[in-house]
Amino acid sequence: MILTDKEIQDRCSEGAIGIDPFHADSVEPASYDLCVGPQAASAATREITDVEDRGFAEVKPGDFVIVTTLEVVTLDARHTGRFGLTSTYARRGLIATVGPQVDPGFSGRLFVGLTNLSPKPIALPYRDKFLTVEFHRLDRPVEHVYDGPYQNRIELSPEDIREVLDRGYMSQTEVLRTLEALVTTVEGLKTAVAGLQGVEGKVNNLEGKVSGMTWQIPLFTSGIVAALLAIGGWIVSALLSNGS
Repeated sequence: MILTDKEIQDRCSEGAIGIDPFHADSVEPASYDLCVGPQAASAATREITDVEDRGFAEVKPGDFVIVTTLEVVTLDARHTGRFGLTSTYARRGLIATVGPQVDPGFSGRLFVGLTNLSPKPIALPYRDKFLTVEFHRLDRPVEHVYDGPYQNRIELSPEDIREVLDRGYMSQTEVLRTLEALVTTVEGLKTAVAGLQGVEGKVNNLEGKVSGMTWQIPLFTSGIVAALLAIGGWIVSALLSNGS
């Protein structure tokens, strides 16, 4: 069952769901909006950015960036959450690579992977609403709550960044640049091949003319001989006629 706005507030008041800090104006009809948090890490720069100090996180075209939420989310054994980008950022060209859900028993900040599919950089101001999460109430509590590697995590560590970025990973920015270079190379090859085909056509045309001239020479010579013989015959006939 998806919780409504009133139910979200009630569960937060009861402690079944924890959102710290909680803002009433972030409660939507059937979800809650989470804000851009204090850290971000870019695949292009391979660095952790202090978003709070800088004032915003930036996702360049094709880049992959991990952004933390401002809020620490805590769920009891009977609630789970599903989240995605707000429509504002989705329409601008961002997509989020997220897990299927926030498991019962989880506590910590959410780490969200973002990719920019637009041709322009996209800035995410610190504390701006960028993620929306809907909460589900289960029929009964789970037997085993979440106890994975992100439990109680509130900040990115150098180990996290190395694990994601130092696996020989090529950022999408680098992929796009490589593809652009390949396109340029292919276009150059096509131009070169077209030039060679032009030269080949001219050579074939010249060969055809030479070949035509080869078989035409004997005919030309035979014509001259025939003409000379005809002229000689006419002269002989004329002399015989005069003699008679």
